[in-house]
Amino acid sequence: MLTNVVRRAILLLLGGMLFVGIGTQPVLAQVQPPQQGQPPGQPGPAQDQQEQQQTQQAQESEPFIHGVSLGAGIAVYQGDFSRNPEHSFVKYVAGSGKLSLRAGVDHRMGQFDEYGVGADLIYNRLAGETTGGAGFEANSIALDVYADYELPYIRQGLFRVFVGGGPNFIISPSYRGFSGLPEDDSAERLGTRVTGSLKVGVTILDKIRVGTRIAPDMVDGYKGFQGENGADFISFLNFSYRFNLK
Repeated sequence: MLTNVVRRAILLLLGGMLFVGIGTQPVLAQVQPPQQGQPPGQPGPAQDQQEQQQTQQAQESEPFIHGVSLGAGIAVYQGDFSRNPEHSFVKYVAGSGKLSLRAGVDHRMGQFDEYGVGADLIYNRLAGETTGGAGFEANSIALDVYADYELPYIRQGLFRVFVGGGPNFIISPSYRGFSGLPEDDSAERLGTRVTGSLKVGVTILDKIRVGTRIAPDMVDGYKGFQGENGADFISFLNFSYRFNLK
């Protein structure tokens, strides 16, 4: 009888060991020992490779153009035909402020998109008049490439300064009231042509752009009054909407 009890105990012990061994095999198969030289709890090469692949896929799926902007505003010409001795802002806007249209694309970089590059297609209607009654009108189409930077230590997205430039096409300028102007070379009227220009300014909340365009003294299609040299300016105030594609 004792022998039977011992035999049953041995059988039960062997059965329990077999059951425990079978039950722990899947768990042991899932828990792999850390590779040699790898600290416990750190990602292995396979996980690092997977993360790199995910990052690369995210970069590849990101479009090159991050934003598309459309806007309208006013352009204020300052040059030979904007005689304003007091430099009154109201006179500049009332006398020379005309329609301005903008379409642009941009690409932004950096941890907080603080750096950016872009391209703008700008239409400006130009017009001006001297104190003697002579005036001009023209259409201007500019293609600009620019870089911008978000000012640090200020609310994110509030101010971005930009600088750029490119060709500026002056199309079909017209003149009036030239009878009283000098007839020397400095009074020669120029036709359709292309000039270069530089622009600087600031963007506020990606919606308002304020700045000025600086160009040689021929934006108005007029070489300049006798004894006067310098540059023509086109200041602008533009309200736009930026479609974020990033």
